[in-house]
Amino acid sequence: MNDLRKVLAERLRQKRESLELTQGELARSAGFAVPQMISQIEKGERDVKAWELFNLAKALHTDVSCLLEVNEDSAQPVVLWRKSPDGPQRKQKEAEFLRRCRDYRLVETLCEEGPGRSLPAAGGGNLTLRMAVGLGEDTARKLALGSRPARSLASVLEDKYGVKIWYQRLGENGSAACTKAGFGPAILVNADEAPWRRNYSFAHELFHLMTWDSATRRAPDGGREVPARVEKLADAFASALVLPETELRTALTHRTPGDKISYDGLIDVAREFDVSTAALLWRLANMGAVEVKTVQAVLEDPKYKSLDRSHRVGSWGLPPELPERYVRLAYLSFKMGKLSRSRLAELLDVSLVDLTERLAEYELDDTAGHEVPVLPIRR
Repeated sequence: MNDLRKVLAERLRQKRESLELTQGELARSAGFAVPQMISQIEKGERDVKAWELFNLAKALHTDVSCLLEVNEDSAQPVVLWRKSPDGPQRKQKEAEFLRRCRDYRLVETLCEEGPGRSLPAAGGGNLTLRMAVGLGEDTARKLALGSRPARSLASVLEDKYGVKIWYQRLGENGSAACTKAGFGPAILVNADEAPWRRNYSFAHELFHLMTWDSATRRAPDGGREVPARVEKLADAFASALVLPETELRTALTHRTPGDKISYDGLIDVAREFDVSTAALLWRLANMGAVEVKTVQAVLEDPKYKSLDRSHRVGSWGLPPELPERYVRLAYLSFKMGKLSRSRLAELLDVSLVDLTERLAEYELDDTAGHEVPVLPIRR
């Protein structure tokens, strides 16, 4: 067995087993006819064509260079889940998430874009619920999110603070996650959730990023779900951030001539702030505007459930598969001649044949060559 075959054999087996994939599952994902072909590669008995190596790397959510690197550090960054997918799917989703974060940082570097401002940091070890609420309110002001924070939070995190935001379809068996490593802070959100639920997820995961050192001490093995107590703190933080008290009380006053509000009015306020009615109710409880037992009763009321469902959009669109900023930076790297067309297609998760169509989805055109017009700026 020559050295390259030996390296590939070992790295391929390590990556496959770390994702809990069988040889048959990897063969199907990478387009191999039979599992025996994977077995032969892992034994160093078979040469691998370039396209096969690319397909293997993609199926394992890694890069070709990682499969050929002898001394690659196998340690993965910690990923904190609110609710992780079951079984092997969790590791596969994590690997895809981390690979995309590394790709995002790559195109930032090629375009000479810095990591963004540092997120405000907070020690999470001794926080109380009241302190978490105060931290959420203070963070909304520091980030200058305006009177309806949920509407601007994701773009502010991505554009000003360099937070890498990705979506994956996790169904009912997974919720949001976050991580922080050399590529910077990053958030993964369930694309199958309603838009107002995604908004809340951004705020919830922001809490974990801001209290990262404390959070990772509680989940040292990586990929573990955060303890329930810490999740309650994150919920209190998120509710206070996306529902600022002064603006919320004003919105309620406009809809409540007396000291009561209808279910319709409650749902209308939630939609105005782009949050779920459940998040709104619990925020009102934290503010002392309603009792906890009242919130619990409303959430269990069939009339409320029916009305809430009827006010929801029948079918909301999925978020873009790739972040617009990421696609733009990858495209700019290509136009500057820093990426080949095939590498651009790889970063955008499409074949060369489909690259033009993928770029058109983002109103970009790869048919005009590599020239990037420049404009002189007087300093």
